[in-house]
Amino acid sequence: MKLGITDKAYKRLDEATTPFFTKTRRNRLERTGFSIISNNCWAGSVYRYYGLPYQSPTAGLYFFAPDYIKLCGDFRRYMSLSLEPLDIVDSPHRDELVAKGQRDVPLGLLGDIEVVFLHYPSFEEAREKWERRASRINYDDVFFKFSEMNHCGEAELGAFSRLRHRNKVLFTVEDRPDLGCSVRFGRRYVANGEIGNDTVAFRRYFDLTGWLNSPPEKYGGGRREL
Repeated sequence: MKLGITDKAYKRLDEATTPFFTKTRRNRLERTGFSIISNNCWAGSVYRYYGLPYQSPTAGLYFFAPDYIKLCGDFRRYMSLSLEPLDIVDSPHRDELVAKGQRDVPLGLLGDIEVVFLHYPSFEEAREKWERRASRINYDDVFFKFSEMNHCGEAELGAFSRLRHRNKVLFTVEDRPDLGCSVRFGRRYVANGEIGNDTVAFRRYFDLTGWLNSPPEKYGGGRREL
């Protein structure tokens, strides 16, 4: 989803002014050592907003929804795997990536999960940053965020809502009280039945600071979460 002129201006203004407010924002947080695992660049937007180091590898990239659900369900195991390069000709999403103009975007494979490194110039740089940030994950204080996008259907929405981890949020196109952790995202960012972009208004539709001040929750404890 392409951003409109107003959204682009808002994003530029937000990024330009963020350094002046990060200390005040951090002071509202009860702790800062949490790890946010998101299906796209959203986690990076949050860390920048508070002026925090990336304590998650999920920045500058995105997952297709079925792959992200697999990641959430067995997160520790997947994070123990090596990230390998993936040629676009071997991607099941090849035609879609080409149609999006992402033919030359680096791709990675984490076991059977495809990672699209949208904002990286090379796979080598993407892997270096992935591994460095993955080493910072705080498994004792994990938050999960998912948005209704990139081949997300009812199966993926339901699976994420059933994730036993409590500290999670799900941005949806419509009001979905049946999903428990759902927050309806703004209609202006919805196109073709899905959320097109959730990084411009990443904090607009729920209390981000309040969410991050939820009691810390350890991931898994040795069990699968789905």
